[in-house]
Parts: sequence; C-alpha cells; structure tokens
Amino acid sequence: MQTSLGNLFENDDNVFLKMPHFFKPLQALTAIVLAICIGSTGSGSNGILWFTIIISLLISVAATIIFALKIQDELIENLSNGSVTWNLVELAYSFILSVLSVICVWLSFSLANRSLLGTSAGYIAAGLFFIAQSIFYGIPTTVIYREVQAAQDLEREHIVVEPAHPFRSNTYQDL
Repeated sequence: MQTSLGNLFENDDNVFLKMPHFFKPLQALTAIVLAICIGSTGSGSNGILWFTIIISLLISVAATIIFALKIQDELIENLSNGSVTWNLVELAYSFILSVLSVICVWLSFSLANRSLLGTSAGYIAAGLFFIAQSIFYGIPTTVIYREVQAAQDLEREHIVVEPAHPFRSNTYQDL
C-alpha cells in the first residue's frame, strides 16, 4: 500500500515529525557543523563558543536518543519522582541554549573582527550557524512554553471555590 507524505506526518509512531521534536536532530547537526567552523579558526580565545557547542551537542544528541527510544516520560519520572515533567526540562534547556546561542552570534562576529593571524571565515560561518542554532532552540522554547501555559490554564479552570462559612452550604454569590 502506498504511503503519502500526509500520512507520514500524521503517524503517531514517528515522534521526530511532530512540531517541537523535529528540531532535535537539526540541533545536533548544527552543533557538529559549528564544531567544524570553530575548529577551523585555530584560535584559543573561543572558550565560550566551545562550551556552548559541546553542551548543545551533548544535550541534543541525548534528547534525540531519548526520544528515539521513547523513554522520556519514564526517565524523567524516575529521576524527579514525578515532580517535574519532560516539557519543563525541555523548556529549560531550550531556553538556556537559545540565549547562549544568541550570545555566541555576537561573540563569533566580534572574534571575526579581531582575527589578525588567520582568516575570519570560520568565525563568520559560526556566527551564521549560531543564528540557525538559536532559531532551532528558540522555536521549541516558544512552542513548549505555550503548551505549558495551556496546561496550567486548564488546571485553573477546574478550581472550585468553597464557601467561606463552614456551616453554610451556599456561596457568597447567593446572598
């Protein structure tokens, strides 16, 4: 039977074709390209760039593997004893890495201006890929933030206001 592209995106089995999760492999791929760009500069003054690249690579590869194995909910349940959800963890690391990537855009272009010994092409390419990296972390941050806010709004709708007087069955609105 022939599978159309629309059916492929509607398939529940492939988690990487859903909105915030298809950025995970792109984040890992961009981190690898960034490592190549910064490695080509040969400069020793790019520690923050390397820190961001390595943390991004480790987190995005780990998140991709966790989602490929479909163990994200069980893993976070075991680690936090049910007090933290996976969406909250993903929101936190996506926000932090998107902010770090924006800072690295500025650093890459400023290091390209100060590159006296060699070429600045590695820093310029890294700055462009850090722009893509900040987008790849920023979009999931906004999507997950909206999901968390919607879940909190849904919980607030089910709050029942109890009567203030313990012996009165009617609320104050009925007075």
